[in-house]
Amino acid sequence: MRKLALFVLMVLLVGSSFSAVTITITGWPGNPAEESGIKEIVQKFNSSHQDIQVRWDPIAGDYKQTLMTRLSGGQGPDLFYVDVYVFEELARANVLQPLNLYIQRDGFDIDDFYPNLVDAFIFNNRIYGIAKDFSTLALFYNKEIFDQYGVPYPTTDDTWFDLLYKATLLKERGYEAPLSLAADFNRLIPLIHSFGGRLVKEDLSTALTEKEAVAALKLYTELVTKHELAYLPSTLGAGWLGDAFAKEMTAMVMSGPWTLGFIRESFPNVEKKTGIVELPSIVEKSSMIYTVAWSMNRQSAHKDEAWEVLKFLVTEGQEIFVEKAGVLGSRQSVAAEDTDPMKKVFYDSVEFGYPWRVPTPTGIFAKANDYLNSILNDLFAGRITIEEAVNSIEKNYKSWVTQ
Repeated sequence: MRKLALFVLMVLLVGSSFSAVTITITGWPGNPAEESGIKEIVQKFNSSHQDIQVRWDPIAGDYKQTLMTRLSGGQGPDLFYVDVYVFEELARANVLQPLNLYIQRDGFDIDDFYPNLVDAFIFNNRIYGIAKDFSTLALFYNKEIFDQYGVPYPTTDDTWFDLLYKATLLKERGYEAPLSLAADFNRLIPLIHSFGGRLVKEDLSTALTEKEAVAALKLYTELVTKHELAYLPSTLGAGWLGDAFAKEMTAMVMSGPWTLGFIRESFPNVEKKTGIVELPSIVEKSSMIYTVAWSMNRQSAHKDEAWEVLKFLVTEGQEIFVEKAGVLGSRQSVAAEDTDPMKKVFYDSVEFGYPWRVPTPTGIFAKANDYLNSILNDLFAGRITIEEAVNSIEKNYKSWVTQ
């Protein structure tokens, strides 16, 4: 009887020593291609790791609110998506685990990632996330429309005034909607930087009332109001910029690789008519960088195991995701293997792009973004002047970025 008890105890001890640690990873549900990609990544990791098993648990609905509720309640996932737009808010909330020591300990090749994508997730000199992929903005144009009206194609060397000139030629020669623009502040940001402007000052107060930013705001607005060359997608009867371009309601839009994917999937006949070049410039080249990182929960009970999973997600996993979902790889070695010629401009633009992140005293920019979008809508509709818009920003910005 005693021998039997010892045997049972040994079996239990051996079994427990080989029980796998479960690492929960969380993001928002993607499209079918993205969901297929992440599930394949999880399956591949689990099949090659007996001691660690990964569980994908996406959050539907209000992702940030649900995530923060779980994190503050001690029920958060081990790894999760962090959009660069809200990164600083989460970093200031002290819910993210710094990764520098893990990177140094394992000799993880952080230099393989585009520098701008590494910098996007640094706060107070610490890395709090590693970009899983990214997007940038470029200028889409319809070659057939430009050919029909005898107007030279946009080029990578164009300035914003070249764009204005070519759009004017299209209009003068009978094409009604040369350009479609969104009344979204993030689409104005590349123009501000291109004019040599900045978003905030050293003390984190707004720089949107400085002359460079005002000049950018004026040009962006007057493409709609004064020159009547640009229209909101809704004015053209489209749901969004990519929809307007794919349905050939406009000759040009500023958009990202998601529009290329949309064209290929839903309007394949338009792909052969599509040209894509870098955004126009003035003082310097500029683009927007939209990126999402994998970050680690500071309260995770299994940080070493979570780090092993994170490494896999942004190395082998990234290769799978780029192939399956058509996203842009954040690692330069992965980008070098992406031979799609129409995606090259988006990769090139990361070198001079700016992450969609506006530093504020609280780390919160959402309220300010809503007000700035509202101001752009009012400008496009002619309800306010540039001067009134600038005065409103100067008067109210501080209250927009404080809790």
